[in-house]
Amino acid sequence: MNSNSGKKGIHTSDLFEVLIPMLEEGQKAIFTVSGMSMWPLICHGRDQVIVTACDPAALHVGDIILFQTQLGNYMLHRITALRKDAFETTGDGNCFRDGWFPRECVRAKVVSIRRKGKTIDCSDRRWRFVFACWRVLFPVRKGLLRLLLRIR
Repeated sequence: MNSNSGKKGIHTSDLFEVLIPMLEEGQKAIFTVSGMSMWPLICHGRDQVIVTACDPAALHVGDIILFQTQLGNYMLHRITALRKDAFETTGDGNCFRDGWFPRECVRAKVVSIRRKGKTIDCSDRRWRFVFACWRVLFPVRKGLLRLLLRIR
């Protein structure tokens, strides 16, 4: 436990062991994001995501989902392409695609992001526009990420 922040960290596997049953019961869950794969739109250790169970058939390109890979790992990435029975994801901070996964791997969808006391509704048109612009800029993302790191 970090005495300065009052927050307690737990291992990802322990978190999802508790979180997944909550989602299956129809509850929302919130957790602080760890990892840099969604930076700059979701920041490690600072931003929290609110997730809810969802119908994998009702997902759209641009949605941020929590899914479990065939290896048992959990990932929180954005959908970049859809097929009838599968989806492709990419982390906002990555310059590569994750590949294709069966829709039954989906465990939850991010409905909101909490940042510095404010809540970002992921269905808000303005934010969907920002997310769409970032997806379109994928071919030049490597240079943009370098630039953002310099500015930061």
